[in-house]
Amino acid sequence: MPYQVRPATLDDLPSLTALLEAYMQETFQRPWGGTSQKLAQDGFGAKFELVVAETEPLTPIAFAAWASHYDLHHCMKGGTVIDLFVESAHRGRGVAAQLVMAIAIQVQQQGGEYITGGAVDNPSAQRFYQRCAHSFSAVECYVSGRAFRRLAELSGQPLVDVVKNLPEVSWNYEP
Repeated sequence: MPYQVRPATLDDLPSLTALLEAYMQETFQRPWGGTSQKLAQDGFGAKFELVVAETEPLTPIAFAAWASHYDLHHCMKGGTVIDLFVESAHRGRGVAAQLVMAIAIQVQQQGGEYITGGAVDNPSAQRFYQRCAHSFSAVECYVSGRAFRRLAELSGQPLVDVVKNLPEVSWNYEP
């Protein structure tokens, strides 16, 4: 099934609300504590960005939220993935990787050189991060340098090419 990844728009609020409710219930066994009004106020570039993955007929089935980040240790601008969720029926098809690559491209376009974020306790998610990210703990991941640029280059490529060309973890230590 083909997926399109794009920046979220205000028209996506009903779908984003439903996805956030599903994410919170599945991950934390509690309802989402936000509102679509607050999401509209703070998201879409105000305080953070949102990207969605959708299927035909243009129905969002996944989202990722990210914000600007700064690494004081290396004096570099980057981005942090706040949350990412894919509906269970669409998992295992590279949707999460497509969302991360879309974020990498947006961060790069804004002058950033890395992305960071946490991974949920999920074997398939952790396999992706272990393949290309430096992990400081079981869940905190960091992709930078040559590895970050490779992720951005892979954005929009067929999944088979993405899997074959994911960066090596060691590339995080190369400029």
